[in-house]
Amino acid sequence: MVGYAQEEDDYDIASDGEEFNEDTLDDDEYEQLYAQLPLLKKELESYNDDIQEIDMKEALYFNYYKINEAVEELKDKYPKKKKVNSKTAKKIQASFDEPSPDQKVLDAQSAAFEANMGGLSIEEAKNQQEKKEKEVKKDVVIKQTKPFKKIDLDSKLKSSDNYQKPSKSFVVIGHVDAGKSTLLGRILYDVGVVDAKQLNKLTREADKAGKGSFALAWIMDQTTEERSRGVTVDICATNFETAKAKYTAIDAPGHKDFVPQMISGVTQANYAVVVIDSINGEFESGFNMDGQTKEHTLLARYLGVERIIVAVNKMDKEKWSQDRFKEIQHQMSEFLTNPEDDVAFKPEQIEFIPLSGLTGNNLVKRDQSIKEFSWYTGPTLIEYLDSLDIPKGQQIKSGEEFSKEEFKLTINDVFESSNSDFVVTGKIISGVVQPGETVNILPSNEFAQVQSITTSVSDQQNVDFAIQGEIASLKFKSNQLKNTITSIATGDIISGLNSPIKSTDTLTCEVKLFQMSKPLLVGTPFVLFRNTFQSSARITKIIEIVSDGKKKKKKMHLVSRQVAIIEIQCERPLPVATYEQNEILGRVVLRREGLTIGAGKIVEV
Repeated sequence: MVGYAQEEDDYDIASDGEEFNEDTLDDDEYEQLYAQLPLLKKELESYNDDIQEIDMKEALYFNYYKINEAVEELKDKYPKKKKVNSKTAKKIQASFDEPSPDQKVLDAQSAAFEANMGGLSIEEAKNQQEKKEKEVKKDVVIKQTKPFKKIDLDSKLKSSDNYQKPSKSFVVIGHVDAGKSTLLGRILYDVGVVDAKQLNKLTREADKAGKGSFALAWIMDQTTEERSRGVTVDICATNFETAKAKYTAIDAPGHKDFVPQMISGVTQANYAVVVIDSINGEFESGFNMDGQTKEHTLLARYLGVERIIVAVNKMDKEKWSQDRFKEIQHQMSEFLTNPEDDVAFKPEQIEFIPLSGLTGNNLVKRDQSIKEFSWYTGPTLIEYLDSLDIPKGQQIKSGEEFSKEEFKLTINDVFESSNSDFVVTGKIISGVVQPGETVNILPSNEFAQVQSITTSVSDQQNVDFAIQGEIASLKFKSNQLKNTITSIATGDIISGLNSPIKSTDTLTCEVKLFQMSKPLLVGTPFVLFRNTFQSSARITKIIEIVSDGKKKKKKMHLVSRQVAIIEIQCERPLPVATYEQNEILGRVVLRREGLTIGAGKIVEV
């Protein structure tokens, strides 16, 4: 029998020794880490490019930032190889087994070249080929290529089953242990994405592992690490549909160590479902004692989420008490609408829904037999999501309207799908893209032709196009890049040719500072987030401070609650637009020592 206990978001690190946590480093340690990290990456580049950055940071930290000792430790841990991979690769790999429309031509060209090289040694042939490729790349003029297949986009939008219902996306956030993955797992079961046979299998596996209460959570937490820890460590997106809409649901980590992953999840969502543990003492822990409930909602507000649904979970354990629900509703409402707490949602942007993720009551449907719950007359969670207006920018437009918009996609994953191909996954924030078109990858300024496309609503089958609002995976040929795919990173942008988007490491931003334990000085390092991009950064100049509508200049530090216009320098270039040009690409968040200290918008690049 499935019960509560410690469930999917519970995170308990049992360690006898010191642990590495980047957010707790002091300024000197932070500077040492980011001074040595590029050197360590270069040292290991030819050894194994699959080594995770977090492992490199830990090796530097525990070896007192000495390169040689860190290299030795990592070589003991990792075998020598050259491979790029990600967990998304396994999910999408099967989609790209068939050759693209140009593959036969490329194969024929390759065979002809090999025949012409017959009189040379292998090494000579290789050197000659590399020389030719370099010469071609020097002289190449980038031109827009036509789609492989000519389509009537208007007709496709009207006839395809994928576009007959509005597409919506929501991210599930909240304090660790609140029941987020269980709630999503239950929704998938109740709408028929997961059947009884699959759930029974997961229940047996969870019981065998001594984690019987995790069965529903394991629908979302599929990796060995997540199941052994009992905590979601990365975002996980899944799709389902109701009679009224198609949904992409994103399960975000609840533990404070994984806030960067949570930020990535929020940037891909239209709405946020904040899961609250209603059990007496548990809500108070997550809300009042430096829990993640407040930080998650703060981040959602400043990353552009326009609607918050507070899912008051585990109400069955509180016997569906109306008094308990109202108590939580009162405290959360005060926080979510109070300008002094920085969040400042409007009351009409917030909805409270009592439910039980474990039993499923009031998620998809309501159990009318529970007398203690007769006081509630509102919608179920899914009924409420169905009732929401289609998000701004995601209305199905005409094919002509989509075609006029500049194509832009923000990257959240990149991996090699074979020795000759790589795949980039991300959310399309404007326009439309088709296989055969040539696109620009920024800030590396690479140009490549899209070979094939899958989307989050296409059941991983190749499609003829992808449009704004969809999470899409684009396949490319590796030999079209000037460099290797290691030059492409999470947070980069793919756009059409001649994009007005600029790549820079210096930004001018207007930021609002939140409650901070110490001032933010010019030169002090922090981590800057823009959509799925993140980088070490620092303030190089405080241009002016706005206080009570008055501007003050020439300050060397910022304190809590101030609004300021500042110049920021990032460790690596990022593709950006001002907030006025693009709201999604123009928002930034600042974090230091494990806390969110400010947020704002880019005003100049």
